Amino acid sequence: MEATKPDAVEFRAGQRRDWGSAAKGWHDWQELIVSATAGVSRRLVEIAGIQAGDRVLDVAAGSGEPALTAAQVVGPQGEIVATDISPEMLAYARERAAAAGIDNVEFIEADASSLDFPPESFDAALSRWGIIFEPEAEAAAGRIRRFLKPGGRMAISSWGPPERVPMLAVPMRTVMTRLNVSPPPPGTPGPLSRPTSEAIAGILEGGGFSDVEVEQLELEFEWDSPEEFARFAREIAPPITALLANHPPDVREATWAAVVAAVRPHTDANGRLHLANLALLATGRA
Repeated sequence: MEATKPDAVEFRAGQRRDWGSAAKGWHDWQELIVSATAGVSRRLVEIAGIQAGDRVLDVAAGSGEPALTAAQVVGPQGEIVATDISPEMLAYARERAAAAGIDNVEFIEADASSLDFPPESFDAALSRWGIIFEPEAEAAAGRIRRFLKPGGRMAISSWGPPERVPMLAVPMRTVMTRLNVSPPPPGTPGPLSRPTSEAIAGILEGGGFSDVEVEQLELEFEWDSPEEFARFAREIAPPITALLANHPPDVREATWAAVVAAVRPHTDANGRLHLANLALLATGRA
């Protein structure tokens, strides 16, 4: 069956709204998020071959990663251009850059499909869990490829299959079951929409990149309790909270209580919650 494609303009408008509402949560949970995901940012910079003095494009940079990690590698002679669809997320990214004393990053509000730069004006491109939310991801990748110098690399990441990403899959499944909501149609962009090596590689291959390679990286997240995890998911995960948006408060609260119960079996003897999650990283050559 052919995948159903959402209306791209309408979908992007929803993404801009949802990520704008989640920006405060990303700010509030920054210590946990940055520490747990730093390995992906570092590895994306490595496999993209980024070096001192390079000019790098970060697509859908959100709260500033991997742009800020790349900025420290390219140094004062290099430059990062970080783009995102959400002005609220970019405001947080600017705040993080200022706090870290990083001044070689330019922030631009734009969705991936609207980017417009001179041909061959970047040495490399990155997108950490970003381009997977673009409804025309392959076309966007092709657009980005034209901005790269010949041989320049693009490195992107996605999450693995649901059973390997309990941080997202457990609350998502719990919410959909409680509300009797059907899964999104095949082809709908989202955090779990490119869960295999073939799927994430397809973005770069569809954009005309060559020598595409995929690797895996497991990330460990920890929370003090299942209740803290539920607050985390509630505040930073628009694909989950959007499902509850039109329901009354009592239904929302009961559903989040069910999420708490669903993750409780993953706690240790001290009540702390540990979830290992699989990330997929792909790179290709322009």
